[in-house]
Amino acid sequence: VVVTAHLPPDACVRYVVDLDAAARQRGGITGAYRVGDDLIASTTVWLWAPRPRASDARASARFTLPEGVVVSPLWPRDAERWYLDARAFELEAYAAFGRFEVRHVGVPGACLHVSLLGRPVAMGHDALSASLARGAGAAALLLGRFPVSEASVLAVPTPLSTTSPFGVVGRGALPTVAILVGEQALPERLERAWVPVHEFSHLAAPLIERDDAWLSEGLATYYQEILRARAGLITAEEAWRNLDDGFERGRAGGTGRSLADESRDMRRTAAYRRVYWAGAAIALAADVELRARTRGARSLDDALAALHACCHAEPRPMPGRDAVERLDAASAGVFGRIARAALGSSELPPLERVYARLGLSHRADGALAFDDAPAARALRDAITAPPSALADVPPCGPWYARP
Repeated sequence: VVVTAHLPPDACVRYVVDLDAAARQRGGITGAYRVGDDLIASTTVWLWAPRPRASDARASARFTLPEGVVVSPLWPRDAERWYLDARAFELEAYAAFGRFEVRHVGVPGACLHVSLLGRPVAMGHDALSASLARGAGAAALLLGRFPVSEASVLAVPTPLSTTSPFGVVGRGALPTVAILVGEQALPERLERAWVPVHEFSHLAAPLIERDDAWLSEGLATYYQEILRARAGLITAEEAWRNLDDGFERGRAGGTGRSLADESRDMRRTAAYRRVYWAGAAIALAADVELRARTRGARSLDDALAALHACCHAEPRPMPGRDAVERLDAASAGVFGRIARAALGSSELPPLERVYARLGLSHRADGALAFDDAPAARALRDAITAPPSALADVPPCGPWYARP
């Protein structure tokens, strides 16, 4: 790798990183990881940058590679160089190195550059690319377009699943999304899977500080169900049942502390269900109240669109309190009031009033029941209805330059 930044003309910095040794440490996708003969490596493993550096630091890079070896799309580029801005140095992204195929797939408002790693999965490359594109298309039903104009997608085969068990999002000059795909997954099962939609929908919000995972993961968890219903990947009834089941798991999880504490310590206590589903409950409650208060004129979609417009390209993680303030301003205070009450509580946000408005209740056997009263049905339908307009699907190719 050759990286140049704030150096005299024709000067450069040259260094060597042993990625194979990093992969042998089994750091997983978030470190360095072998996929057959290919290798995934987080930029935190191999991209060096000077400190201190100017906030507007820019650099360009080029890779010198053996014959047939490629690098997955990582930053904006043209035919000669890759272009790095402050986000490339501040935010983690994921790159793959190897002899794999890269497909360029259009979705509403964006191009996905899909790197097909490892040995081919049973469904084949065509079906895999199409299935991931459908998940990205579902994510486009939040803002009316895919949240970013371009993204790199690493399709990582795994024998551990028949669908998609895990994914991770990297931010940077070009967002990177790594998604595990079961080697024997059927296309129809992968298309219905929640993981790709969850990961893609993360890009609709700025990168939030890790301690405030309740917000970033809660929004993605709520929308993984709503967006799949909007796209017809699952039925609306399945989406509501999935949310209801998740809230039950969230109530049973955790260590009995406030949501703020659970979120801060989630990676130490493994209180993932508590944090994710409490955040999803906040999102649902805010969405329902905002729609009810404005008679359907505003929704959580609109508040999130405002947050995305202001801040999604920030070069550093955004404090949760700042994101809540932005959501508050776009929701007439609804989001912040619900969130602040939940953050101080050891219980999941109360949903009785929300369920009543939605016409949801539980039968004696615990199953979710649906009231078809016009107002309740109309509210449910409004939440799971796709937007009235979608961005066009652009032509996509191998260059994604924004120098």
